[in-house]
Amino acid sequence: MTMAVSCESCGMPLAGAEDHALSDPAIPYCTYCAPEGTLPSADERLERFTQWTMRQDGLDYAAAREKARAYMKTMPAWKDAAM
Repeated sequence: MTMAVSCESCGMPLAGAEDHALSDPAIPYCTYCAPEGTLPSADERLERFTQWTMRQDGLDYAAAREKARAYMKTMPAWKDAAM
């Protein structure tokens, strides 16, 4: 049985090599979070998550930022990041 793998930054399912950054299954991040193979700073990623949350949920900036921050804290890549 194959264990499901998810991006350690955003939680996106990583179904195949093409979903991993640089199409490298050894990289635990998706191609959207780490297009160059490494993650951006926590602040940069928080801003991207905030903008995405505003679009997806129709929230204002402050509410979207708090929701994004709370979600990021649940992800392995960001659980100890200062945000």
